[in-house]
Amino acid sequence: MSKKSLSSRMPWYRAEFDLEGLGFGALALVLAIILGGLHWILGLIFMIVLAIILLASRDTERTSPSAANLVLAPNDGVIESVSSVAPPRELRWDTPEVIRVRIASSPFSANGVRAAITGNVESFLIEPGAPATLAFDAEDPNLREAFILISSESHAVGVRVATGGTGPRLDVNLESGDGVRAGRKIGVRRLGGWSDVFLPVGSEVSLEPGMSVIGGETVLSDLSEVEQSATTASEPLMVPEPVVEETPAEPEPAPEAPVAEETAEPVEDAAVSDAEVETASAEADAASDKKTSKKS
Repeated sequence: MSKKSLSSRMPWYRAEFDLEGLGFGALALVLAIILGGLHWILGLIFMIVLAIILLASRDTERTSPSAANLVLAPNDGVIESVSSVAPPRELRWDTPEVIRVRIASSPFSANGVRAAITGNVESFLIEPGAPATLAFDAEDPNLREAFILISSESHAVGVRVATGGTGPRLDVNLESGDGVRAGRKIGVRRLGGWSDVFLPVGSEVSLEPGMSVIGGETVLSDLSEVEQSATTASEPLMVPEPVVEETPAEPEPAPEAPVAEETAEPVEDAAVSDAEVETASAEADAASDKKTSKKS
């Protein structure tokens, strides 16, 4: 009889930590023990640092729905707003208006960033922001941001992931042309922030502001009934061709008579006249010779 796996025996236990976070956490624990022997306040400080490091490196496994055309939440958090806006220019999405679902995540949320839809990455851009800024506004220009445009066979969905504060808090491992699957982890965002999901016009969002979402599992929208939105970064805008008015063709001039035919007769006349002149001159010479012979 085979043994049950840990996930089947304890399905609620799905937490995991980044190796980088575990390394810094172990260092903070050692310092807390050593310095705590000198003074308890130093030990307490490094225990707080250990707790922050573990929160920043905490993630969890997720089981995503497999239905096609589903748009999933990229991060854990709370719905902050649902509104119609123009897409950010960083997405390179050729459409005038989209529906934005904004999700706010606390510092205690899991740090995984997950793909919102299954498809190919059309464009990817990271804005570094100001590394020493602690921001509390989603529109702060100093935020570190990642802009991702993913297109499926019939739709396109944009994602903006933002975070503020010091340290390497946002890291997304993508390139243009990569294939992604909805719910799969594509990066890390530590200690919370904001996530904007941009949907094509006509998408229905059943969630209301204030509702909690789980990254990689909560369905934000189903695009099955939405008209195809194939305008993505890789496709040029369809510009209508200008209408050219047809003008009546001008009548062609009558062909001129060939030059050879006009000059043929004068050439023959010139040839005949020269022959007559030579004959006449010959007869005149002969006549003059006869006169001369008679006189003599």
